[in-house]
Amino acid sequence: MNWQIAEHRLEPKIKALPKRPLSNLRAVVLLAGDVRTNTLRKLTGRASPSLPVGANRTVLDCWREQLITLAETLGIEQLPVRVLISRNSGLTPRTERFGPVLMSIEYDPSSFRGTAGLLSDIARSYEDDDQLLVTSAGQILFEPLIRIALDLYTAGGDFTLGIDPGGVPGGLMLFRCGCMRQINPVGFCDLNEQALPEMARLHKVRVARFASPAAMSVRTLQGYLGALRVYHRHASGRCDLDHPYEEQWRPTFGIIEPGATVGRGVIVHDSVVFAGARIESGAVLVRSVVCPGSFVGRDARIVDQVVSGAGGVPL
Repeated sequence: MNWQIAEHRLEPKIKALPKRPLSNLRAVVLLAGDVRTNTLRKLTGRASPSLPVGANRTVLDCWREQLITLAETLGIEQLPVRVLISRNSGLTPRTERFGPVLMSIEYDPSSFRGTAGLLSDIARSYEDDDQLLVTSAGQILFEPLIRIALDLYTAGGDFTLGIDPGGVPGGLMLFRCGCMRQINPVGFCDLNEQALPEMARLHKVRVARFASPAAMSVRTLQGYLGALRVYHRHASGRCDLDHPYEEQWRPTFGIIEPGATVGRGVIVHDSVVFAGARIESGAVLVRSVVCPGSFVGRDARIVDQVVSGAGGVPL
C-alpha cells in the first residue's frame, strides 16, 4: 500500500489555531454498534457508551463534554453528532441538544456492511468537500478531542487515520466525503484491508501517528478496567503508568453506581459495582466488576473477577 505517512506529535497545549480549521466539518460520527454481543455487554447488560467511569458519569458523558469543547473551540454554533448503535444495545434512539452539540442516538442502518461500507453510506448524505470526524464510542479519550481533530486536520489528507505509537489504528479518523464515493454501495467492505488500499490510489491517504496512546477501548472486561485505571490516573495528574517500580497496592479508583447496596466497611479497590448489585459488610473487591443483580457475601474476598448472576468468573 502506497500510503504517505505524516508524523505528528500532540503538543502539550494548543498554542494557536490554524486559520479557519476544520471549516468543512459537518458532523461527528460515534460508532457504537456491535455485530454480536460481547462478554462485557452480556454480563453487565450495558452497551459500551453506557458503562460508568464514575458514580454518576458514563463513557458517553465523557464524549459529550469533549464534543462541546470541540464545537466551542472551533466556533461551531451547531455540531451534529450521530451515535450509531445496534438494536440490541439497550440504548433508546433520541435527539438531544447540549449547547452547540446536537446529539442523535440512532440505529446503525447497515450492520453487515463493514466499517468502510457504513461510512460510505453515511457520506452519501454530504457534499464531496464536507468532512466527517469518525471514531469509536467504545473508548475513553486521554487527550482532548479538539487536539486530536486538529492533529488529523493538519496531516492534510483526504482521509487521515490516527494510529498509536506502535502503529495500531486507534479508531480515530477524519475524511473528506468525496473520497468514499468509489466504495461499492452493496455488500461488505472492510476499511483497513479493502477500502484504504484502493482509496490510496486515487486520493491522499495520511496516517497521523500520536506520540502517546490517545484512547483505550472499553469493549472487553480487562480493557474496561485498564482504561478506567489510566483515566483516573490522568484525572489525578499521575501519568507514570509504565514505570517499572510502580506500586499497585494503592487504589486508583472505586466506582459504586447509585442504586447499588453496599454494606459498611466494604473496600472497592480499582473495581466497579453496578446499580442493582448487593454487597454485604466487610467484603473486599480488587480489580473486579460486580454486575447488576449480583450478590457478594459478608467478608468475601473478590480478586480479579467479574461477579454476575451466575457467580464469580475470573478475569
